[in-house]
Amino acid sequence: MKSLSKDWITEGTIDFEYKKYILLAYLQHCQQAFGKNALYPPLGELVDHYQNLKEFNRQISDLRQMFPRSIQGIDPAEGKIRYKEDIEPDEYISTISEIVEFAMPSVKWAIDEGRSIYDFAERHIELLPLGILPVYRDEGYLMLYPDGDPEVRIYQYRLSVVAGSKDTFRALELSFLYAETRTLANTLETIKLNLIRNFPGYPNPATYLCRTNVWLPLAETVLPVSKRMLMRELAA
Repeated sequence: MKSLSKDWITEGTIDFEYKKYILLAYLQHCQQAFGKNALYPPLGELVDHYQNLKEFNRQISDLRQMFPRSIQGIDPAEGKIRYKEDIEPDEYISTISEIVEFAMPSVKWAIDEGRSIYDFAERHIELLPLGILPVYRDEGYLMLYPDGDPEVRIYQYRLSVVAGSKDTFRALELSFLYAETRTLANTLETIKLNLIRNFPGYPNPATYLCRTNVWLPLAETVLPVSKRMLMRELAA
């Protein structure tokens, strides 16, 4: 199973064993990707699923608070009053709660595994300016130079401000332009000069180089991690 629906808990048959099977099949796919050091899209999806599970957990807790309760006693360890629900939750709510309780630690464990791979990737990806950087850096170029690959992939980046319903945030867009092969004659500096000739609208563009010292999947790991590193660099 390569993806998991956002509404996987509530859609279809509401059965704990069935939902457990669906989740474990998806987590197995994520682990297979992580085993190849491929981070995205699994890591981003897992984070979204975990946030949804937390929201489910909150809603179930709020719903239980609405049930009639009677005082059962006092917890001496925490000094809090213990309550007993006078009405038992129906089977649907109980099953959803059981699924969420099983899923949360399982998904959290997978996220931690993905983040450890992310940390590994970030340690082996170097971001550095290529040439002198101009004052204006909201637009420019990113060159990806993976380990063991003579091909340099050139992207144009643009940093923009996006207005949300409550806050504004900055977003980084990457557009692939073309690739060039690095040789003894066609150095990185030469490739940058060719880039300026091909796109004369930017006479002295901000240009960054991302290179790796280990092999990592380009689309699934090197590109998204490099993008986040560049975002931090531009925001600094």
